[in-house]
Amino acid sequence: MKKFFQILGGIFLVLLVIVGVVGIGVYQGTHLDSSSKAYVETNVKPVVAAWSKDELLKRASPQLLEILDKDPAQVDRLFAKLAKLGALKSLSEPKGQALVAVNTGSGKVVSAAYTESGEFENGHADFNIRLIQIDGEWRFLTFFVNSPIMLQ
Repeated sequence: MKKFFQILGGIFLVLLVIVGVVGIGVYQGTHLDSSSKAYVETNVKPVVAAWSKDELLKRASPQLLEILDKDPAQVDRLFAKLAKLGALKSLSEPKGQALVAVNTGSGKVVSAAYTESGEFENGHADFNIRLIQIDGEWRFLTFFVNSPIMLQ
């Protein structure tokens, strides 16, 4: 009988640890979702309101800066093309969530993925945005823009 209670106690302890880990994960996930969404809500508008490359660069992660620095002239052409959309009229509410991944090489990586739409004087644009958290601070990892103006 003693052996039975030891096994039952061990199973109960494992269940408590699992519930604790899941509870902490849910709590952290909710906080990460709200902070990443707040970052998108605050930081997309300065980039797209006037299609400012400088505003994007101020908010870019080192990974994004590395990509953008490979061909600055191409980035300038892209922003000139997007500027043809005209003044920003409205932005939709961002939709997405934060993600936590643990890699053996890089350790814990906290990122987020969001979509958002914008209405402009001369058209519409959809944004696919990835964020990465570096030292507790969100930065743009990718900033994709899809608009019919790109076909002109």
